[in-house]
Amino acid sequence: MDIIWKHPPQNLTINPQEVHIWKTNLERSSIDIKNGFEILNEDEKNKAQNFRFEKHQKRFTIARSSLRHILSFYLSIPPQKIEFNYNAYGKPYLLEKINKIHLQFNVSHSENIAIYAITCYHSIGVDVEYIRPMSEADSLAKRFFCQKEFEQISKLSSEEKNGEFFKFWTAKEAYLKAIGKGLTGGLETVEISTDEPIRFINLPESNNINYHLFYLTPHDNYLAAIAVEKNQQIYHYWQLN
Repeated sequence: MDIIWKHPPQNLTINPQEVHIWKTNLERSSIDIKNGFEILNEDEKNKAQNFRFEKHQKRFTIARSSLRHILSFYLSIPPQKIEFNYNAYGKPYLLEKINKIHLQFNVSHSENIAIYAITCYHSIGVDVEYIRPMSEADSLAKRFFCQKEFEQISKLSSEEKNGEFFKFWTAKEAYLKAIGKGLTGGLETVEISTDEPIRFINLPESNNINYHLFYLTPHDNYLAAIAVEKNQQIYHYWQLN
């Protein structure tokens, strides 16, 4: 389906039946980067400055400051007042004292695009990838994917292979980020159906919770997957910048 990205309303709210997807472009002016850097905390500033290449410093600064702005819309506090804690695998979450509406969020960025997935009460994960030629798609699939997934990819033409590879990859990573483990959780532990509709069919640590898988194309040559507890019925798409 075609997605229309809108600018958010002035008084933004969210309920447990909704998922809000945000998109922003990480290529910004020097003024945007300077202003974004100023609202980061000291740890975030240090992390930005520790990137070897300037373009990665800039992308991290915009991605992280944008997250602060987005969360501030829901929490009604200044973006620089947003406080995070981190689980054992490095996934950020909001401090309880500022998160009275139980926001859950996740972030992914690739090249010039960042995607933010927001809901409340339910775990959520997102992964976005720039679709690029993958000469090693077969070897990566054999190493990190389930047997049926590998067989599905290996029989495809080179042109079809890239798209299918990233469908599996983004879905797996989105789920692993939803449960808070990221890639350390093991891509091979998450099984995706090889027929339509593409869905989760075997999940570690799901505790019988039904995780819904949803794909979107945020921009030409990009693919994003969202994994969220339960099948939320209402999706909104917001543009930041």
